[in-house]
Amino acid sequence: MNKKPQAANTASESKVSRSTAGNKNLIDGRGPFSILSVRDYRLLVLSNLATFAGYQVRNMAQAWIVLDKTDSATLMGLVNAMPGIAIISISLIGGALADRTERWQLLWRTKLVIASMALLTALLLTTNLFQWWHLIPISLMTGAMFALHNPTSQAFALDVVGRERLISASSLNTGISMTATIAGPSIGGALLLLGYDIAFFVLAGLYMLSAIMIFAVKTRHMPIASGRNMLADIKEGVRYAAQTPIIRALLIVGAGALFMGMYQPAIPVKVQEVLGLGEVGYGVILGLNGVGALIGSLALFILSKHIRKGFLLIFALLMFNGAVSLFAVAPNIFISGLAMILLGLAFSAWMISVPVLLQTASSEKMRGRVMSLYFMVVLTHQLGWVIGGVGIEAWGIQTTMFIGVVGGLTVAGSAIIMTPELRNAP
Repeated sequence: MNKKPQAANTASESKVSRSTAGNKNLIDGRGPFSILSVRDYRLLVLSNLATFAGYQVRNMAQAWIVLDKTDSATLMGLVNAMPGIAIISISLIGGALADRTERWQLLWRTKLVIASMALLTALLLTTNLFQWWHLIPISLMTGAMFALHNPTSQAFALDVVGRERLISASSLNTGISMTATIAGPSIGGALLLLGYDIAFFVLAGLYMLSAIMIFAVKTRHMPIASGRNMLADIKEGVRYAAQTPIIRALLIVGAGALFMGMYQPAIPVKVQEVLGLGEVGYGVILGLNGVGALIGSLALFILSKHIRKGFLLIFALLMFNGAVSLFAVAPNIFISGLAMILLGLAFSAWMISVPVLLQTASSEKMRGRVMSLYFMVVLTHQLGWVIGGVGIEAWGIQTTMFIGVVGGLTVAGSAIIMTPELRNAP
């Protein structure tokens, strides 16, 4: 079923916005929740809710399955790093496509491929043909699709709600997605008890639901015509980001995720070996992370107009690394749970401040490419699975996590200190 794009009728209208339908449905309500009156935004939020729930189930299920079958933190980290490796490798192509193609079509098509990868995993498990290494090519393909999906999804959100409501939309979207962070791991833990294959069948269903929601969206993005090839567009995007101080600094901050991601493999290892918990306990610990993220994102949604985004970023950086340090030394489940709640608070502040700063600082024609650069650098946190897994086996949980804290603070902190435009961002 093909739907014709709804384009602006006049040249002046097209200069105001490259997107239509969604922006026309905005109302002039003063309250933050007035944005929910936009039909396409509601569908986008529901789609993201299903996608994020699927992301949580996949991450925890893969980590637990590989750790269970191999008893190796290194192999667990390797498998969970595969999507990040794929995203880093081709994210720039995804950004160029987000600016050159119709975003709506790219979104639902990539979601369908991601769903098919989850279904393939479920079938391998249920037929007893599964080997742990199967997750490597499957994860690479999943990551490749997310490399196309992520910058497109971020850019499409602005198409739907408009620049003036972007921070409210981002805050509410993060808050609703964080609901999946609470429910996803807990449900995932229960599903793993029922069977590894069951978890991936449910995962495939979540991604399929996400695709259906996007398919129902009416907003269309009118691609900006370009007479050049894609490589030239990519080079232009990289040059634009490098020459814009605040964008350059934000990308350096994002690159600190390589170190900050080293805590990830420590969670299932600590849950299993130190706290002595099983799948359900693992799900509860991850769910507490979602509780913190939900509280933080909803608070920011309500208070967003009163908080400077530069301050919010600094707050997120300090709290995140403080929470990782607390988790490293936590002697029991209660302190570990508190650390995960604080980690969630910091995560929500990060996920709201950085993308919003990037999108508002970018020109319309560069937005997709800038967001692809962001996902390319921030997804180095997936490589933290590998580095962290190797570090845990070599030095132990605490030392590995503290190395990540020092590295992350050094990289991100240096960029913030050296860029007054970022520190003082309104």
